[in-house]
Order: sequence, then C-alpha cells, then structure tokens
Amino acid sequence: MYQLISTTAYEPDPEAGPWNEQYRVISFPEAWRAEFMDLYRRRWRRRDGPVGLPISRLNDLLRATAPGLVATGRGAANSAEVPWFYASEEMPSGLVAPLLASWAMTLPPGTDPDAERMADHRAALDRALALIDHHTPQWRDESVDLTAAELSPGGTAQPDPRLYHLLPERIGATLTARPLRLNGVDLSFRLVTRDQGVELVSWPPRSYTKGKRTWHYSGLVTITVQTVPFAARFRVHVSYGIRRWATGSPVWLPEGRSATVLLDAPPPWPGANGPRRRLTVNSLAYDRGLGMLAWSRQSLVGLLPELDVVRAYPKPSELVADSVDWIEGKNGVAAGVLHSTAMGRHGVGAGVMPLERSLLDHWVEEGLRPFLRRVPNLERAHRKSKPVLLPTSPTKDPAKQEMRARDRIRARRDAVRATLDGQPLLVDALWQTEETRDALVATLREWLGLPAGSSGPNGDHEWEDGDLRVVLRARPLGTLGAPLGIARESGRSRAQALAQAARERAARTADQLGPRSGVVGLAIVETLGPERFSAKDSDPKFALRLGCAAARRVSQFIVVPEDADGDVALRARSALADGMRQLGAVVPPDQQLDTKLADDLQYLALWYVRRQADGPTRQAAQRLVALRIRPRDPVHPVRGWDDNLKEWVPYAQLLLTLATDGSAAEGSAQIRSGRVAATSDERRDEVERQVRSLLYQVRDRPTLLVANSANLRWAWPGLNNGQLIRDMVTFYGEQPARLTLYGASLRMVLLRDANSRDETPEWYAPGGNDEEPPGFSAGLWAARGAGPDNRVFFSTVGKPPAAGTVRRDIRKLVPDKDWPHGPAATAWNPQALELTVVGCLSEAAMATAGQRDVTPDHPALLAAAAHQLRFHDDYHPLARPLPLHLASLAEEYVLPLAVIPPPVIERVDE
Repeated sequence: MYQLISTTAYEPDPEAGPWNEQYRVISFPEAWRAEFMDLYRRRWRRRDGPVGLPISRLNDLLRATAPGLVATGRGAANSAEVPWFYASEEMPSGLVAPLLASWAMTLPPGTDPDAERMADHRAALDRALALIDHHTPQWRDESVDLTAAELSPGGTAQPDPRLYHLLPERIGATLTARPLRLNGVDLSFRLVTRDQGVELVSWPPRSYTKGKRTWHYSGLVTITVQTVPFAARFRVHVSYGIRRWATGSPVWLPEGRSATVLLDAPPPWPGANGPRRRLTVNSLAYDRGLGMLAWSRQSLVGLLPELDVVRAYPKPSELVADSVDWIEGKNGVAAGVLHSTAMGRHGVGAGVMPLERSLLDHWVEEGLRPFLRRVPNLERAHRKSKPVLLPTSPTKDPAKQEMRARDRIRARRDAVRATLDGQPLLVDALWQTEETRDALVATLREWLGLPAGSSGPNGDHEWEDGDLRVVLRARPLGTLGAPLGIARESGRSRAQALAQAARERAARTADQLGPRSGVVGLAIVETLGPERFSAKDSDPKFALRLGCAAARRVSQFIVVPEDADGDVALRARSALADGMRQLGAVVPPDQQLDTKLADDLQYLALWYVRRQADGPTRQAAQRLVALRIRPRDPVHPVRGWDDNLKEWVPYAQLLLTLATDGSAAEGSAQIRSGRVAATSDERRDEVERQVRSLLYQVRDRPTLLVANSANLRWAWPGLNNGQLIRDMVTFYGEQPARLTLYGASLRMVLLRDANSRDETPEWYAPGGNDEEPPGFSAGLWAARGAGPDNRVFFSTVGKPPAAGTVRRDIRKLVPDKDWPHGPAATAWNPQALELTVVGCLSEAAMATAGQRDVTPDHPALLAAAAHQLRFHDDYHPLARPLPLHLASLAEEYVLPLAVIPPPVIERVDE
C-alpha cells in the first residue's frame, strides 16, 4: 500500500524571490474600438447588438504570426486600461497593420440586398482601414512579477489576474524550447493557447501501426493557474494525456458536429525563418447555407491565404479527404483533425499510465526551476479508506459464496422496501431484442433473489416472496424507438418543431405503458445506439423519458447488443442498478470513522442544473436540485425538495416532477409560478433565496451540506475560493455570517473535481524504491504535517473493474520494445476530488457562538465521511459522494421543451 501520493501541482518557491519579466505592452485604442464596433453591429440589424468585439480571432492571428508576441490580455477589446498584448520586443507596425486589416474586413456583413446599405457598409469599412494606417498604438514598458498574489480575507492566495494567461504562456514557451527525451527519442512540443491556460502538443505526431492500419497521436500537456482554498500560495496545475488525430479516408463527421483542427504554418512574412513554437486552433463544420464543409468564422486558416499568397492552405473538403497527407505536411503547411469519440474507434487508447505521467512530470519540474517548486507530497489523513462494505475478495468456499450472496440480496431488498413503503415493485421492460429481454428478467431475479415465479401472457412475470411483491411486464418497443421526425413549419423555430415531435412521441409512450397511479414504477427501455440517429436531433431517448415520466415511471436505457460493447448480462445488471438508483433504492453503507458522528446525521446535497440551448431539447433552463439523505429513515430515506409543494418528496417523485414541469405545454414550473429569473443577477438572487430556505428546512438535526463549488458558484458567488472564510457563509451583498446561524449543527464540505478547467491536479503514487513503478492508491490525503484545523483534503478511489489490467509502467508516447503495442492500451486516469471543510463545529466557531458544552469537530473526520460516501456495494467507486451523485444525476430529467404558441385564428366578420 502506498503511503504517499504526488500531485502534478506547483507553487511559487519563496526562496527564489519574485519572478520579474519585462514586456513591451500596448492597449487596444479607444478610437479603434468605436469604429470597429460600428462595423460589427451592422451584422445585428434586426436584433440586439453584440456586447463586444470578436477579438479572439485577431488574437489568434497575432499569436500565430506576429514576431515577439508572448500573450494577449483578456478584456482588452472592452477597456483601454487593459493591456492588449504583451511582447518581448516591439513589433513593426508594417507587420501588424495587414493583420488588423484582414481581421477588420471580416466584421461587416459580406452581402446586403439593399444597395444603399451595402454602400454604407463599404464606406464604414474604408474609414476603419484608414484609421489603422493613421493611428498607431503607443508601446510602453511593463514589468510583471509572475508570482505576485494577494491574500483574501479568508487566507486564500489570489494571483495577479494577468497571471492566468501570462504565466502558462511563459511556462509553455520555456518547455517548448527544450525537448523531452523518452526511450532514446526526443519529443518536441508546440504551444496551443486555449481559454484556460495553454496546451503543449508533441509535434510532429507519432504513428502507431497494427495490422494494415496506421493511426497518429501526440503527447499532451495542459498548464493552468489555479487557487486552493485557504492556501497561502496559488498553484500551477499540469495534466498529461494523449492527443489523437483523425486519420480516416475520409474523416467521418456526424451531422451537426464540428471538428477541431490544429494548424502548423510558418509566419507569412519574408525572412521569418525562426523555429515554430505554436499550433493554431481552427474549427470546421457543415455549413447548410453553402451546402458544404466550411471553416467557422473564428478560424484563423480562413485569413492566412490573404497574407500568404505563396503557400496553399487546406480547404475543409481536402483536409477531410486527405487527413494523413496534411498531418505529414504539404509545402511547409501541416494540419491535423482532432479525433473525437463520435468519429468512431481509434487504434490508440486514451490516457497515460502512472510511470509515463511521472516521467513527463519530472521533465516539467526541471523546466519550472527555480521559481516554482512541486507542491509537497500528501500523506494519509484517515486510517480507514472505505465504509463497511460487503466482502468482495475472491473465495472458493461455497458456503462463503452463498452467505455473501444472501447478505447482498438482503441489503438490496431492505433498500427496495424502504423506497416502496409497502407497495409492489413494478418494472416495465420495453425491448427490441429477445436477448436483452431475457437478460433483464434473469438479472432482476438474481438482483433480488427471486424464485422462478410465474410467467403470464405477453411476457409478464410476477413474484411474491414474503413481504416483497415484484411485477415485471415486458413489451416490444416497436416504432417508439424510431428516429424523431422533425417537421419544420413556417413561423416555428427548430426548438419548437423538436418540442412538437417530442411531445407526440412522449404521448405515444405514455399510452403504451398505460396509466398508473400511486407507486412510481421503473421502465427499462432498449434503444438503438446513438450512431443510428445520424439526422440532427433525431435520437428519441429524451422523448421516451418524458413519456415514461408522464406514465409515472422513472426510466433507464440499455443499447441493443449489436450497437454496444460488453456482455449483455453485464449491461443488464448495470441498467437495473441505475434503475434502482432512480427509484431511490440506495442507501449509504455504515461508515468507518475514527470518531463516530451523530446517529441522526443527515446529508444535504445541492446541484445547479444549467441546460444550454444546444442541449438535447434545444431549450435552455436553470434549476436548483436539493437532495436529502437520512440513512436511518425506514421509509424513503432519499428525498428531494419540491419547491412548488414546499416539501421533501421521495427521490423518484422528484425526478418525475422535474421531467413533467419542463415538458408542460405552458412552460416550466418556474414560469407557471411567476418566478422567472431572466438575468444572471436575478438567477443568483433566486438561488440564494432557495439555499437559505433549504438550510432552514434542515436545521432540526445535525446536517452535512455537500456541494460542488465549480457547479454552484456560478449562481452562489460566495463559494468562490476568494470569498471562502473558515466556518462562515457569504451571500451576495452581505457580510460573511457564522454558518451556525443557519443551523446549530450544520457542517459544510465543498468539493472540486478537475472539470474542464483542470481545477484539481492529476496525481500518482510514487514507488517506494527504484524497482517499484508509480501506481494508484485509494484514500483520504492531506499535506504532510498539516495541523488539526487543516481544511483541505484529497480524495482518491481505487481502480474500477472497467479499467482492466493495464500495466502501471506501460509507455505509449515512445513504446518500450517489449511492449510495442502499448499505444493501443486505454490508460485509466483516476480523478481525485478536493474536499474542503468550509464549515464545522471547530473550537473557534464554538467559542464565537458561545457553545461551551459541545465537543469540537475534527475537520479530517468530516472529510473522511464525505470521502467514504463515494463507496457503495452495488456501484463502482463514485465520481462524487453519493448524495451529490444522486442530485447531479437528477439533471437527466430536466428536459425543458419549447413553448409552442397557439395558432392564430383569423376572425371573419359576418
């Protein structure tokens, strides 16, 4: 068992002092902003104008072509006070002016049916181009300390805002200047700027051949600047992976999907022969107006041919048809299409294993000296890693096997009884293949230890064993599983047409299932694989879910065998487990803690749902989901808050309410009740109102509140790291208040995962000696020597069965000769959770509240409780603690449909 883990995180080294860098800086001129905004607004003649200039494309162009440019500043197009770009040397205006002119020409409308307006557009463009020639921005010198930070009131280091883009760019420039040597091969990297930090992509790509097929791939290093609650120094997080390139002939793009393309091109200036350090990001997709593949408006490759008439740049159709040729390069220009899972199988597996991660990380560590140092290793913070789970160790003893099976069945039956409250368990199987139907019947029997039972007509089954009655009805899915037909009509948006089709399919589904009152049932629906629904928005799964909800069934899907990987019996088992979870038949196992928590402790989880307009229903919606688990409650221990009824309802009922509210013809429940939060400020106020109300509802007993800060801080800004204060809670516009004011026994644990921003670092467990390769280790971890009031912990879990038996020391970037097919291995990348005990009954909190007779909490104990909630007998280690896992999965039922206006009836005067 590993006793330490290393995180791929770095912090300023106090012994190195400031890291000062000198830059030449200019700001975006105010005169340019006004003229360019006038051009750009002309695209919005019939609707609200844009809030800012589309400067990202210009920034990409400058980073790719302007010599000496280091980084571009955020918000420069909106304020003359913000530096526009930082350079190592002053760039000649003769080079910058053509770049600006090429960009400015993309701002106004390309065509306009009105000749007079078109002439006005051309005149405005001429004025803007003349302004570029006559107004030269002024350069100035600026020194930046790349380790500068200030402490928040809660003691969290807040880096200088400029560092979020300057520091990753500086680190990336350092690392791309020095190759990485692996297995005797030097790998060079290119810099790719992204919204958060930078990526380093090994270039040129490497190839892997097996049989008659060759695939291309690169190493990937991602660098971001982050903060950690209550940490006196900010962090630089570095993550590692594999970048896979699409090499099909042609590359297959699903309808409605775009593809990202990284372009390697030389500067378009004569005599610019220095080493290339960057790849630029472009995007291509099918353009319905043109009837062909086209570059997106933000793609740089569309501008380069105007600046470089010597070289040929790839057209989208050429790139898709000859992807391998363009990866290898043509006349000094190369491009690669990033592979996505929607494109099908790739011969190179995702991820890297611990040994390779550690080798990459040591290369980065050397490049960051002396100004940044590795964050010290973490050590175990709690003796027990898991709660009380049923034994899973292999045994050949038949008696032990039978006893374990009985114990597991007994636990499942107890959970089902608690959620049914004396009602029968009703299951509907809507099947397309007899193989899946039979597997579901067998799995249900095995899951609950049911006898052979009786089989009725049409595939019905019924079991009655003691006080447990189970009824299963199997019916063919039929045409309900066919693609949705979207009928576009004049005057209706695509979202409204999709809503019409979804409501019709949902109504048919509800009719086939039949009405049901009282107890909520479970429907397991066998569907075709997603690749069968090539037409945009044609996948009927969400419509089937709405129909099941209308018939008072929660729903779980299973894919037909021919479209799925894995044994049908295993997939049926997984589908049934997820279905039982949706019924609420899941209770946390007893915990193993160094000190016992209160017997009546309840868990409260908050999850904020944000459905975007590009989601499955093409309709946006926001909703706060609150879940409460009382493990000792004999009936419905898992409940959710219904804000319309103002009461805690069984979890399954909450899911049905979420679905039926969003699909109602007159709009969502929020609209019906008059609480429509239209602006971000209104949404924030509404969410904070709900949070206060919920804390009031649970004040009657000890409560552990768990929330994902990255998910909820968007609507509750007080969860941002810079606003966190120990044992305090902050709402917008108010002074921080003691958490105990909202509940005398209220505790609060915030968790963070990596999400799309790499907010938590990757990790590996270093070997104890040179013979032992790095590996993985489950447990709760904290900084070595952390004091008793330490609030930040690291939660890791073991390898799930789906990860297989890939060797920890396998190499993929440059395979070992003994493992030539290492690139084909899919590496398991275990994601850790950061657990921050924001509020507890600490000695300081109790003294402030005047409570002298209460035993203070140990923050590590609460973190251990949250960590152990990731484990359950019937589920693989969860990505989040169980209460938050269930709250987040409720998002699957938030399926808002567009409101269809009633037809206009013309009145005929008699």
